[in-house]
Amino acid sequence: MFRFRDRVGVLDERSQHFLKTVAWLGGYVTPEQAQELGIRNSVTRVHVLLKDLESWGFIKPVSAYPTIYQVTTSVTRLLGADLAARRQHTLETIRTRLLTINFYLEAIRWPVKFVLDHNQKISKLWEVVAEPALLPYRGSKPYLWQDLVLQRPSGEVIFTMVDHFGRHSYRQLYRHLKRFAPVLGPDDLGLMIVVSSERREQLFRRKLNHARLQRLLEQQGLELPVGDMVTIYRVRRAVPVVRPLITNRQQLRELRARRLANRGLADPQKQTTDVIHNNGTHTNTDVSSEEGGVRC
Repeated sequence: MFRFRDRVGVLDERSQHFLKTVAWLGGYVTPEQAQELGIRNSVTRVHVLLKDLESWGFIKPVSAYPTIYQVTTSVTRLLGADLAARRQHTLETIRTRLLTINFYLEAIRWPVKFVLDHNQKISKLWEVVAEPALLPYRGSKPYLWQDLVLQRPSGEVIFTMVDHFGRHSYRQLYRHLKRFAPVLGPDDLGLMIVVSSERREQLFRRKLNHARLQRLLEQQGLELPVGDMVTIYRVRRAVPVVRPLITNRQQLRELRARRLANRGLADPQKQTTDVIHNNGTHTNTDVSSEEGGVRC
């Protein structure tokens, strides 16, 4: 089956819903997450269907252990939107999007409704914002692609940002608050930050007391403390360390060279280059430069 129409024709309703949900949430998923998303009931059936989806060209493996799949261009065609979920991403971004899935699996048990479609996000925000010009824009259009939107039974809309592995907590918090400060109010809108560990949770909570963040709210006529407008939520399930697949000889040579450099067997100049490169890699220690540690 090479035609897109034929491949879509073999998808049942659950499979289509699964692919669309994963795409809206960032594009990456593990078999364990797939089972919790309801793709199939048993572990064996989940793995069989994931292999089928791979053979039909809807997902592709990007990590061997643990197994991680990414949606392909076929899924963006299925959605009718060209999402960034199909593109190549850094390891930190992949882990961040797996964290997004974990958060979704926990939050769907809450009394909230997820709004995943971009046009529906904008429509939902227009319901509670008196002045559409105050919405976050990119170019000439409202831009909410990377924001998770939740709505409580009371009607309150929560704009949620997932903490990106390796990025500075204050800068993320400042940008998130700045984007939505013009439309924030005491009742209708709120913000949430999703983190992966207790250390990151404590770090974000300390940043809530920053004077510059409080001035952002005061400039919009809000006298409430930042802590009353922003909720910090820690996901309970850990995110795995991503080990990418080696897909060509060039990548394999680079990997071997880094291993030699780490053992002190490579050329000193090359070893320095490799060490600098490796310092930018995030591991599962949750230690970053802003916390007084060294990323290695």
